[in-house]
Amino acid sequence: MHFFDTLILNNTFTSPWEYIRKISPQPRTDDAFITDYDYIQPLVDPSSIDLRCGRNASTAWNTPKTAVVRAGDTVGFAVNTTVGLPIKDAPVNPWDRYANMYHPGPLTVWLSPAEDLSAYQGTNPWVKILSVVNRTAQSVPPSDDYTWKHQWGAYQAPSWNFTIPASTPAGAYLLRIEQIYPVPVGELGSLGAQFYVNCAHLRVVNDGEAKEVGDDFKVGIPGVYTYGQPEIYRWVDIGNETFDIRDWVEPGPKVWEG
Repeated sequence: MHFFDTLILNNTFTSPWEYIRKISPQPRTDDAFITDYDYIQPLVDPSSIDLRCGRNASTAWNTPKTAVVRAGDTVGFAVNTTVGLPIKDAPVNPWDRYANMYHPGPLTVWLSPAEDLSAYQGTNPWVKILSVVNRTAQSVPPSDDYTWKHQWGAYQAPSWNFTIPASTPAGAYLLRIEQIYPVPVGELGSLGAQFYVNCAHLRVVNDGEAKEVGDDFKVGIPGVYTYGQPEIYRWVDIGNETFDIRDWVEPGPKVWEG
């Protein structure tokens, strides 16, 4: 379990939550027992507006800065760098403090255009600009014995860099990162697939040739996934060590490369 609290700009780590919308902990009947474990709890309802930017982050309430980048620049997100979240008396599972993408599964990045980022709630279309399924040069060897998991590119990576497409139109955007842990409903008592999402404020400058995004690349969030969708509600973890990632069908839309 994890969240992405740090934006990386041209390989430089910024401060936690400096450009990223803060999230809220999972609700409890007694706030006295809120711990850091409540902050890293995943989303499990694909129809919730929290799927856009995380729990209670569809509107920016921590006044994040807006990062200015050029189309074609390298940016990225880092996992769980925050130290000193509100920890009270309740215990915390130690493995959830590991600064990496603890669960196997696909990683994607999205853009949604905005006029006023401070008030924008993610209601405009979203466009996928990155999808990581198989291993890449950024992948790291997992720290456990399930070597078959090496097939998932982002598994146990502490951060991930990517490029803003060079033909991205200039303007303000929500930059959204999403990792999904594919789990069937009812598996080990699970409510189903787990979604880990966060959003950064971004302004893209483009001095070159911009291209408009075609409608077939645009989706609504929520709306991009449905509860029980076969691609993401299936068991691809330690319960099936013979699973071949090349057989996995990636949910749409397609990646817009500009």
